[in-house]
Amino acid sequence: MPDIVALMLPILILIVLGFLAVRFGLATGAHIEGLAAFVLNFALPAVLLSALSRQDLTQSFNLSYVLAYAAGSLVAFTAVLAILRKIMGRPLAPAVMGGLGAAASNTGFIGFPIASLAFGDLALTAVPLTMLVENIIVLPLAFALVEWGSSSEASVGAILRQTARRLSRMPLLIAIVLGVLLALLGLHLPAPVVKSIDMLATASAPCALFVVGGTIATLRKADLASDIPVIIAGKLLLHPLAVTAALFLIPGVSRELTAVGIVLASVSMITVYPILSRRTGTDSVAAATLIIATALALVTISITLLLVAPLTAGV
Repeated sequence: MPDIVALMLPILILIVLGFLAVRFGLATGAHIEGLAAFVLNFALPAVLLSALSRQDLTQSFNLSYVLAYAAGSLVAFTAVLAILRKIMGRPLAPAVMGGLGAAASNTGFIGFPIASLAFGDLALTAVPLTMLVENIIVLPLAFALVEWGSSSEASVGAILRQTARRLSRMPLLIAIVLGVLLALLGLHLPAPVVKSIDMLATASAPCALFVVGGTIATLRKADLASDIPVIIAGKLLLHPLAVTAALFLIPGVSRELTAVGIVLASVSMITVYPILSRRTGTDSVAAATLIIATALALVTISITLLLVAPLTAGV
C-alpha cells in the first residue's frame, strides 16, 4: 500500500495544482481549453507514436494474452455502453465514452510502475501487449463509434464515408497507424525526430492532469451525473473480472502473465480520459470519474495484488 500511495500521490498533486490554479485565477477556462487541445492533438499522439513504434512484436508477442485481454476489455466496454445507452437513455457518443472509461487502464503511468514493483521483468512483457490492445482496438473503436453517433448523414454508406473522413484527420489515429507500421516494418525515425516526439510525449501526463484539475474546478453539482458510479464500477470491478475470466478461459497464457494482466486491468482509467471526453461534452463527468476512480484504486489494486499472489508463487 505505501508503494501504491507513492505512485498515486504525484498524480493527485498535479490534479490539485490544476484545480487551485483555476480557483485562484492563475489559469482561466481558455487556458485549460488550449492546454487540452495541445495534449489531444500533439502530446498524446506523440506518446502513442513513441510507444507503438518501439514495440518489438516479433520477440514478445503473445496472441493468447492479446486475445484474452482484448475480450475482457470489450466485455467491459460493451456492458457499460449498453447500460448507459439502453437503461439510462444516454446518447450514443456519451455512452461510448463511458464504455471507454471502463475499458482502458492507465497502463503507462500507474499500471507499469505497480506491475514492475510486484512482478519485475514480467511487466516488460505484459505492459506492451496491454497497450497494443488499448491503442489498436479499444481507442479506435471508441473514436469510430463517437464519430458514427455524431454523423449528420442519413444513409449507412454516407455515415461510413463521413466517419472515415473524420477519423482520417484525427492526430491520435494517425499516430496509432504510423506507430504500428513502423513497428511492423522495423523502421526507425531519424534521431532528431525521435527526440522531438519524446519531448512532446513527456509533456502529456503533467499537462493532462493539470487539465483534469482545472476541469474539476469548474464542476457544477449538476455535472455529478449518475453515470459516474456505473463507469467506476465498470472499470474497477467489471474490467478486471472480465479480463480474469478471459485469461483463464483462453489457453496459452502462463499463470504469471495472467496475474500481471489482472492487475493491469484493475488500474483506474487513462489519464487523458477527460480530454478525450471533450469531443462529446462529457469532460466534467469524466474528470470527476477519473479522480474518484484513482482514489478508490488505492484500495482495489492492493486487494487485487493479494488475490493474484498465489499465481506467482515461486516466481
